[in-house]
Amino acid sequence: MDHEVLDKTTSSSLILPKDDNKVVIISPSNGKILIREDTVLQGCVGCGRAQFTCTGIKKQWSVLCWGQQMDRRYYLFLTLLSATFALSLIGAIFFCFTNTINDAILSNMAIRNNSIAFSMWRRPTVRPIMKVHLFNYTNWEDVRDGRASKLKIQDIGPYVYSQQLERVNIKFEGDKLTYQERNNFQYLPEMSAGPNFDQVFVPNLPLIGVISKSLDLPNVITFPLLHSLRYTNHHDAFLKLPVHRFLWGYDDDIINTAKPFLSLNGKLRFDNFGLLVTKNGTVSDRLTINTGENDKDKINILEKFNGDTKLPYWSSSECNSIEGSDGTIFPPAMLDKNRTIYIFYGNLCRRLPFNYVKDVDIGDGIELLRYSMPRTVFDDPGHYSPNQCYCNIDTASCPPRGVIDISNCTMGAPLLASFPHFYLGDPKLREPFEGLEPNPELHDSYLDIHPTLGISLSGKSSLQLNIIVRKSQFPSTLNFLEENMILPVAWIQMTVEELPDSLRTLVYHGTFSTAAAQLGLTVFFILTLIISGLCILIMLVTRRKKPCATVKIIPNEEVKLS
Repeated sequence: MDHEVLDKTTSSSLILPKDDNKVVIISPSNGKILIREDTVLQGCVGCGRAQFTCTGIKKQWSVLCWGQQMDRRYYLFLTLLSATFALSLIGAIFFCFTNTINDAILSNMAIRNNSIAFSMWRRPTVRPIMKVHLFNYTNWEDVRDGRASKLKIQDIGPYVYSQQLERVNIKFEGDKLTYQERNNFQYLPEMSAGPNFDQVFVPNLPLIGVISKSLDLPNVITFPLLHSLRYTNHHDAFLKLPVHRFLWGYDDDIINTAKPFLSLNGKLRFDNFGLLVTKNGTVSDRLTINTGENDKDKINILEKFNGDTKLPYWSSSECNSIEGSDGTIFPPAMLDKNRTIYIFYGNLCRRLPFNYVKDVDIGDGIELLRYSMPRTVFDDPGHYSPNQCYCNIDTASCPPRGVIDISNCTMGAPLLASFPHFYLGDPKLREPFEGLEPNPELHDSYLDIHPTLGISLSGKSSLQLNIIVRKSQFPSTLNFLEENMILPVAWIQMTVEELPDSLRTLVYHGTFSTAAAQLGLTVFFILTLIISGLCILIMLVTRRKKPCATVKIIPNEEVKLS
């Protein structure tokens, strides 16, 4: 059969013999054959979906619309865009609704052996400042001799020391870590109110403590002990001592005299008595914390104190709980503004609560969370019933409002803790004295914590040490003091004055760099998502259609291909 074939260089029409009903239709755009010559066309008009017969089988005519067939490059590009869209969607959701970068940083803060975090934890570069204020009893002899009715107290200080902390005797057990603290306190004369050889009149703590403890012993022990105290060198109710000696140790024969009576041989951790003598050097308490390696929400949380998971001193599990931080690092998940955080104070026989107060700006746009102790922390049960568990079970006695009994942590010495100058305490505590002036700005305690890193960057902890007087007939040197009178001894403030450069850099990156990286990745994935989605939509809607071949039956019995 003779016929002509139309290629892309021919004119738009071609006349075929009128008896020829088998034609070859070729795409005018690229010369490809669409319908071979053995195909019989039936009523094909334009690029419509007309019926045609191919070897006797009817099908929908679709290949005439050549522009609906996609080439390989189109499919490849569409596939790449679709993959980009899917990945961008996953990335956008991931970075919008998670803190991936922060979590990665926190996982590196776990206290793993030989890690950078471990090195910083073992020997912190932050050097806290300890400010000691002593109460100088200027007229105690006048009160003893009846020339005055009230003790005049002079708050002298501060005497300032820097603390270098090192954690020693470290032992890892899985994700638990046991250690002791070693402190080295250095006197800072340029920051102190006076030289450390200033003379002060202070309560005779060994005498008051030994007399109080002896009253709980059988008479066969009490009488010989009290009688022997009459022959000691320091048997007055108050002593005149240099500040340094009173704080860090002086030779006192009362302790040595009482040792065999009170079964203290081998139990005391010092040779010379001093108010802070057990705090310098290696502290005897052993603490076990969670390293956060398996659970970052437990990092630096105390799990054992001297091998025990709870305290034995109080009447409820809540008051005996040791769960809390040491105040240096907190799990960020714990820093909920509606949640109470706890700091464990071993020398107070308990943990202390801190509640969120406000956000504070420490400069450079860095905002911290400020936590403060609630006003009820040292309340008596009559004003705050949950504190009933801190009462003495055997004697059914509770400390007055504003103080807490810590004798269980001081080998029975009748010591109590309070806020400075009995701030927030019962006004009756201040009645026997002149010179006590509570000041919230000076005597309050707070902690400023980084919300992302959980590191304490600034704060102030102010606590006062007091001793309660219990009198006996012998010796009679305490008789001019009232029974159960609470004598203020000193108040100590711990604070951080300056952050080292290494910690400043860490805080800066923890505040801004991680946030910028998280935001940048989030914006990148959102923009990629939008752009790839638009490209896919444009390809599907505005896809260019290629020209198609058409066949018409002409009245003059000629077949026209166009």
